[in-house]
Formats: sequence, structure tokens, C-alpha cells
Amino acid sequence: MDQTIQLTIIKSLVIESVKNGTYKRGQFDKALDQKAMAAAYHEQAGDDEVDERLIQRALYSSVEEFKSHLYDYIVADGFSSADNSITSSDDGTNIIISLNVSTRFNKAYTQTLARIGAEYITNDMLFLWWAPLNEKLASFYSQLVERNLAAIKRCFNKTAPVAPTYRYTTLLNVVGSAIDIGIGEEHTVTYSISDGAIDDIEVRIEDTHICQAGRTQEGFTVIGKQLGHTYIQLYSRHDEQLTKTIHVYVTDQS
Repeated sequence: MDQTIQLTIIKSLVIESVKNGTYKRGQFDKALDQKAMAAAYHEQAGDDEVDERLIQRALYSSVEEFKSHLYDYIVADGFSSADNSITSSDDGTNIIISLNVSTRFNKAYTQTLARIGAEYITNDMLFLWWAPLNEKLASFYSQLVERNLAAIKRCFNKTAPVAPTYRYTTLLNVVGSAIDIGIGEEHTVTYSISDGAIDDIEVRIEDTHICQAGRTQEGFTVIGKQLGHTYIQLYSRHDEQLTKTIHVYVTDQS
């Protein structure tokens, strides 16, 4: 069994975060050295055509990288390849990633996973931006990406399995309340339970010297062993209150 969740990544927020990250660094470099104006200009991701193409390329590269890490947690449907268990679409505003996950995935983490996914994509884009320009900054964002991956993994901690439920009987009807048999004679006690319920009815004997009882296809067969009076009790193994008592009289039948 599996369930589908959707992660929505808002493209404009991710791109804005990347531009802000590069802008702050450029401003910082200019503040340190007024002669670094040209370098600071090229460090900042702007709105010109070249920068936009680079950002778009980095965006989709980081999204695919993010999806590749999610493959560890998806559930294949058993009839097709795992490729069909994770899909993404772009409506121009959002990137929507659909996942088939285990029913034990805690759906309360869906929003958290989407937020961390957006952070991962942002930090990975900044890593790609800085990799050819600044080794220290590239290393910094690489570490943030690893932290994001650890947080993503924690989102997939599974909830405890749900114990299976079984329908046990709530009804026990027995034919007769007393039986009279001789030594060595048999009598079958029949009973009925709730429709469709699991038959968990057992029998206990008050005095095994007087009679014995065992299950048969029809119910429980009682055999007289020695003269006397005792009783047997039919009971449900899952409901202590569900019992029926039958008196057993073993008499001289001659």
C-alpha cells in the first residue's frame, strides 16, 4: 500500500533567494574594497539575459538533484518502473513534485518536506553559482546542502505500524443448557457466533474426571468418563464476558 504526496516549490521565491544571496555577497565585497566594484558586479546574479539563463539552468539542475535523493524513499507500484513513482511538472509559477510513499509516511511532514526541499534547491543553486568564483563560499553552501539532506531524511522517519484489526464475535449462542450422557457416550454441543466473525471459541471443563471435551467440525464433543455432575464452559478467547455454561450429568444409562 502507498499514498501520493505533492511538494510545491515556488520558483519566484527560490530565484529571489538566490539573487539576494549573491547580492549581499557582492555588496559585502564592495564595502571591503571599493576597487572591487567590477568583481562585485559579476558576483551578483542580476536580471540580465545571461544571468537569467544561468539561474534557470541551475534551478532545474538542482530540482533534478533533489528528486534523485528522493528516490531512496519512494514506493514503486509493482507494475512499472520506479520512474513512474516520482514526477514533476512546471506550471510556470510552481514546480510540483509528486511522490508515491509508504502509508507509514507521516503526512504532517509534507509541508516541512516542501520547505526543506526549497531550501535544498536554493542552497544547491548558490553552490553552483559560487563554485567557479569562490571556493570558500561554494564549500559553505555545500555544507548547507548536506544539512538539508539530513533534514529530508528525518522527514521520512516512518510512523509506527498500525496493528491489524480483526472482527471477533460478540455473540455466542449455545443449543441447550444441560446434557445427560452415560459413561463412554458422546454428545456434541453446537453453537453459533456473529456473522462473518472469527471463531475464537474454546472450552474449559470444571472436572475432567467426570467428562472430557474436544473440538469437532460441528462444535465440541463431550464424552462421559465416570458418574457424577460437572459443567463445561464455552468462552471467547478475546472477550472474558462472553461465556456459556452447560451442565453435564453422567448417569447410569442401564
